[in-house]
Amino acid sequence: MKEVKPKPPLAGLLFGETIYWGVMLGSVLVVIGSVLSFLGDNYVPVSYWLSAAWKGEHLAEIWKHAPGGPGGLPMGHWYLPHLTTGDGLCAFGISLGVFSVAPALLLAAFGLYKDGETLYGSLALVCAVIVMIGVLGLMPMPG
Repeated sequence: MKEVKPKPPLAGLLFGETIYWGVMLGSVLVVIGSVLSFLGDNYVPVSYWLSAAWKGEHLAEIWKHAPGGPGGLPMGHWYLPHLTTGDGLCAFGISLGVFSVAPALLLAAFGLYKDGETLYGSLALVCAVIVMIGVLGLMPMPG
């Protein structure tokens, strides 16, 4: 007798595949950025990051004294003008992996609505909007 496996829900497939490929692409960018960082093409030198971290300096102090840095803690998408540098590419890869949740939630909402799950579809849409507001910087960070 052949075993029959249950079919996974459409919303779960859409969400899972989108997150998977978004995080995989982001991870590849982070690896490439890490290689570039250690080859020396950086917005802020790797040697400075490592020595400041080992000294136990606070994040705001590290950015304040960073050679070539903005002179303070950068806000928003500081890495976009620096995508050709290792640390800029690493930050972009991390952001891409994190942001992949927004399209995944939108696709999951579509799947949930299609399956008749109106409440969960609506909650997925609300979550997607909250994520996009945060990622796009439309709501200021506390601090």
